Amino acid sequence: MELRKNLLSWFHKNKRELPFRINKNAYRIWVSEIMLQQTRVTAMLPIYETFLKRFPDPNSLSEASEEEVMKYWKGLGYYSRAKNLKKGARLLVEKYQSRFPENYEEALLIPGVGSYTASAVLSIAYGKPHAVLDGNVKRVLSRLFLVESDPSLTSTNQTLADLAKEFLTPQSPGDHNEAVMELGALVCVPIPNCSACPLQNHCEARSVGKEKEIPASKSVENWIDLDLNFLFLKSEDKVLLVKYTTRRFFKTIYSLPFRLEGKHPYEKDEWIEELFEDSRIVPNFLQTKHSITNHRIRLKFCDLYEKNISKVEKNLKKINT
Repeated sequence: MELRKNLLSWFHKNKRELPFRINKNAYRIWVSEIMLQQTRVTAMLPIYETFLKRFPDPNSLSEASEEEVMKYWKGLGYYSRAKNLKKGARLLVEKYQSRFPENYEEALLIPGVGSYTASAVLSIAYGKPHAVLDGNVKRVLSRLFLVESDPSLTSTNQTLADLAKEFLTPQSPGDHNEAVMELGALVCVPIPNCSACPLQNHCEARSVGKEKEIPASKSVENWIDLDLNFLFLKSEDKVLLVKYTTRRFFKTIYSLPFRLEGKHPYEKDEWIEELFEDSRIVPNFLQTKHSITNHRIRLKFCDLYEKNISKVEKNLKKINT
């Protein structure tokens, strides 16, 4: 098919030189795919290389403490990914002789591995004919085959999954998957650069002038508005942090203690509530906003008077500044 040839030819000439493309090691590819979830390549790369120097194989990752793994994950966020990666490494060591399984169903048993990650690792590392479907691929396929419905809908997602399988180059599924993802990352971006696209003459959305309208925008309903009040507590040369084990946000990592306020409040800490009620908190006027999933969060930072710190130190861990 000319379409596939054009895509692969473009990829081999224009692909970015990335460390996880140097070899087809399944472990390294798996780590890269987990890190790239919700994270840009530019932000992920330096952490990826440092992480692999410390944890070059499933054995070293499996044997490390969770706290050390979190330390090397710092800067990527979404720390549940790191926890699942460590759990997955242990499974590889205990059940698969420290090797990522080649079977799709077995790959899905690894914590944190879903259809996309399993397909990516198996196709790139082992040449298995599994098509990937991430955000970039959905955008490319929606435009290429004029899929006008919302990609977030289950029915649309299934349509795109079927198209991805049909479009896959069976002789080189790994290169094909990487090529479609690369095209979506570099050319078929939200505001497309159609003049640089190797598939422009075959693109159905472009042929009817809808390349900028497709894919359909996802409308987020039922937003949850939250105020996230961080407390900055400093004692001499140390900042006081807390590790939450059960809370909705920042679970299992050290963070500034915080209080959530909003229409749908989450967990409360009695000692923080007491601080607010007793007016020991002083706003420092530093604010910012952030959106994640269906949460619109306003971040605010507050200071605690030095004389009151002794009353809450028992709840916190001291970290040198």
